[in-house]
Amino acid sequence: MNVKLIAYLLILVIHPINAISQANTAPAPAANNFVQVSSENPFYFQLSSGETYIPMGPNICWASNTATLVQYLEKLAANGGNFARIWLNHPLHEIETEYSKVNEEALKNIDQVLETAQKHNIKIKMCIESFRVIESKKGFFSKSQYHVSNGGPFTDMDSYINSEEGRQVFLNRLEHFRKRYGNHPAVFGWELWNEMNAIESEGLREWNEYMLPRVHEMFPRNLVMQSLGSFDHEATRSHYRYINQMPSNDVAQIHRYLDLGAQLDICKAPMDELAADAIAELRSYNVQKPMLLAEVGGVKPKHTGPIELYDLDTAGVLLHDLLFAPFFAGAAGPGHAWHWDNYIDKNNLWYHFQRFNEAINGIDPVKEAFIPLRILHPDVKIYALAGKDHLLLWCRDIVNNWQNEFENDIPPALLQNITIDTGSLISGTSIARISFYDPWKNKWSEGEKKAVVVLPDFKRSLVIKIQKQN
Repeated sequence: MNVKLIAYLLILVIHPINAISQANTAPAPAANNFVQVSSENPFYFQLSSGETYIPMGPNICWASNTATLVQYLEKLAANGGNFARIWLNHPLHEIETEYSKVNEEALKNIDQVLETAQKHNIKIKMCIESFRVIESKKGFFSKSQYHVSNGGPFTDMDSYINSEEGRQVFLNRLEHFRKRYGNHPAVFGWELWNEMNAIESEGLREWNEYMLPRVHEMFPRNLVMQSLGSFDHEATRSHYRYINQMPSNDVAQIHRYLDLGAQLDICKAPMDELAADAIAELRSYNVQKPMLLAEVGGVKPKHTGPIELYDLDTAGVLLHDLLFAPFFAGAAGPGHAWHWDNYIDKNNLWYHFQRFNEAINGIDPVKEAFIPLRILHPDVKIYALAGKDHLLLWCRDIVNNWQNEFENDIPPALLQNITIDTGSLISGTSIARISFYDPWKNKWSEGEKKAVVVLPDFKRSLVIKIQKQN
C-alpha cells in the first residue's frame, strides 16, 4: 500500500562542508591531524587537514591494565572506529596519587594509549576529572589525596571549587598534560569533568565560566568541552541549556540512559527514541556547534549497575539503536556507548561499529545540507536525512523494542511488503539509484528507481539510500 509521508520535527538546515572520512583512509600527516569544529559548518567536526571527521566509538574510560585497554582500541580500530574517551583520574591514569607529586607510571600508561590511538587513527577525548567529593577515605568518586588529612590543602569540595587555590591546583594538573600532550594529534579534545553537576559543591557555573577559557589558552590546537549527568529529570534542563550555550564550550554534549528508575518517561522508552530525543533536546537550545550523545546505554534503576538486558542482548540490539538513532537525528556522530567491557566486549559486539560505518559509506552529511526529519508510517519508525544529493532513511520496526524482544520474549518479525512513498521528499528531481543496506546481514541490495519504494524483507531495521539524479 502507498502511505503518505508526514514529516515532522524539521530541525535545522546543515550547511555543506568537506567529504566524510572513511575507516580505510590514510591518516593525514601527524602535524596536521587535529580535530576542530568545521570552519564551514559548526554542526560537524573536521581535521586540520580539511576532511570531515565523524567520531565513531564508545567510551573506553579505563581497564584493569593498559594492555587490556589497548586491546579494546585495537578491536575498535579493526571495525572502523576512530574515537574513544578515557578518564585521566582513574587509577590507571592518575598522575597525582599523592598531592603535588607526579606519578610517572601513570603518564607512561597514557603515553601507550595515545601511541596506540595514533597508530590506528583513533582520537581520544581526555576527561580530566570525575571525582565528586574530597574526603579522607579513598573511594571511586573521591579525591582523598587532596584532603588535609592526607597531605592536601582542602577540607571538602567547596573549598576546592570556590577558591583561587583550588582553581590553580586544577590548572597545575593540566600543565603536566599540556607539556606532554598539548601537541599530540591523537587527542580529540579536553573534557574538564565527567558529569560535573554530580559533585557536592556550589559555584559550578562560576567555575566553568572561569576555567573553560583558560583551558582553551593552554590547548589552542584542541577542542575543550564539559559534560553533565544523565538527562533523566526535568530539573536538569536548565543546567544543560546553560552549559551547552556557553561560547567557550566547543561541543554540545548530552548523557542519556535507559533507566527504569528515571523521572522522565523517555528514559524508559525504546533505545532509538530516547537517543533521538536527546539530540532533539540539544537542538532545542539553538546552539551552532557539533552535538553528541556522549554517554548512552542501559542501567539498573538510578545507575546502580549495568542493565540486566545486556546478558540477553547478545545480538547488540541496544548498541545498534544507540549508534544509528543520534546520527539520523542530526548529531555529529553516532552515540558513544558506555559499558564497553561488560556489554560490548563481553558479547563481542565490536562489529556494530563496522555496520554503522558501512551504512554511511560514500555519504557526505555536510555537503548534503541534510535536514533531519521524523516520518510517520504505520509499520516502521523512519528517521530521515533529506539532503542535496541523497535521501537517507533509517527504518526501525515499531513493534520490535527492548521490552518486547527481551522481556516479553517476542522475536523480531520478518517485515514484508512495506512501501514508502518518498515523492514529497524528492519532488522536482528524478532518482538515479535506490540502495538498501541490511545492517543485520551486512548486505546491500538494489531497488527500483521509483518514488514509491518497495522495501526488501528485513528484521528490526533497514537503511535506504536514495541517490537523486543531477
